[in-house]
Amino acid sequence: MSDNRKRIYYTKAQITEGLVTSGKEWMYVDGTEYIGQYHRYTTDEVFSEATYIDGKSKILIPYIDTKTIGQQNELGIDTSKNFEYNSIKTLDVQISQIPNPNTERVTDRDIEVGYVVRYFAYKVNDGQLLELNKEGYDSVGSPNGLDAILWKKFNLRWKITGPDNDILDRFGNIKESGIIDTNRRTLNLKSEEYPTLMEYITDLTEYAV
Repeated sequence: MSDNRKRIYYTKAQITEGLVTSGKEWMYVDGTEYIGQYHRYTTDEVFSEATYIDGKSKILIPYIDTKTIGQQNELGIDTSKNFEYNSIKTLDVQISQIPNPNTERVTDRDIEVGYVVRYFAYKVNDGQLLELNKEGYDSVGSPNGLDAILWKKFNLRWKITGPDNDILDRFGNIKESGIIDTNRRTLNLKSEEYPTLMEYITDLTEYAV
């Protein structure tokens, strides 16, 4: 199981850092109990270390007493050796059912122009939504991409710089567009055709710098 996070970028509002566990709460996927600092994300990911350190932070899963699991069952078989394999197998199968939702990195050019382009695929039969990178977006309909009949792709321009809210003049006209208000208008418009978009994006300041 990879120790990479689901997303490339998270806003501060999406991360709770500096949490501490004294035990019986989290463990590594190999069944080793974890004690110490950890942090978690609004995506329900939990990682070791107070903040994410590439190459050092490890994914954590809810604690289970492996000694109890390892007790011999009625057939006299010790199941503890299978714990790590079964945990990883279960998680990998679950992940493999959904195409990997890679996203684009925010670049200096994006910051300069004030927005990023976000790419999506919308499953027409159940409204499932995936966020993709440009490569995944362009590959929809190709042999290596998502099925173009089942998935409908679209993109949107997402504001990342500026004030949080619109700045108005004395007549109520917008002098400078705000991140939150602009992205809300974008979501309202796109959600008319892709209703689950509002459920997928809940942080209007995501990627903001």
